Amino acid sequence: MEVALGLIFFVICFGSLLTTFVAIFQIISNDFNGSKGLWIIISMVAIIGPILYLTKGRKLIIKRDHNQIVNKDGSNSIEQYYIDLLSELDTKIKAIFGVSICLVVFGYLVRMVDLYFFWESKSLGFTLLLVSLAIFLRKDITTRKNKNLKNIWSHIGFWLIGFIVFVKVLMLVIIPNSDAYEATKAYLKNNSELKSEIGEVKGHTILPSGSIQSTTDSNGTYGSAAFNLIIKGEKKFIERTIYVNKSPDEDWSVVAVE
Repeated sequence: MEVALGLIFFVICFGSLLTTFVAIFQIISNDFNGSKGLWIIISMVAIIGPILYLTKGRKLIIKRDHNQIVNKDGSNSIEQYYIDLLSELDTKIKAIFGVSICLVVFGYLVRMVDLYFFWESKSLGFTLLLVSLAIFLRKDITTRKNKNLKNIWSHIGFWLIGFIVFVKVLMLVIIPNSDAYEATKAYLKNNSELKSEIGEVKGHTILPSGSIQSTTDSNGTYGSAAFNLIIKGEKKFIERTIYVNKSPDEDWSVVAVE
């Protein structure tokens, strides 16, 4: 029953947020027979706002030809440049961006209302958001190159996001295959304090963040790791950072939980 309610809640929130995203984009990128600022605020009101936009606000939009939108000197403004760039994005990319925002908001909402369902949505949403921003910056780089415009900041943003996504994927590959993670799993299974807080541990999810490192010298191997996990118990879910250490005389063991 709780899962069904969670799914219904997710669908309502997802539909509402997606409609809000579309409404704001349409209002900003077109002429509007009314107050743009007021209707943007209205469209952001949970559930009610998107309904008002679909029934009334959408009728106030006046589609315009972006080819005719120029400044007095014949050049596009920075604002208009990015509006045009957004409007030219593939529908699938716009959908990915909208879905990512919905997933992030949903991830925060389920935590706020103590609904123990799909907590991974926040992390997944942020990852999709980074991917959609990278695609947008890639298009920005290509467009600026064709127009002989400076694109150094677009390059920096694109490669920075690419590096972040690469590190996240790499962590998801390295962590499950490490001895430090094996020690973490044993801790989750046997720790009595954790069981008293959330009940019997039913599972956990690795979040794509944290760190792991080890060094070896003449004395042996030293190591430290920090894993961010969603821990799922019978009573509730929690997010915790597990700190694990290794010394030459001892195997990997959990030293702190925050």
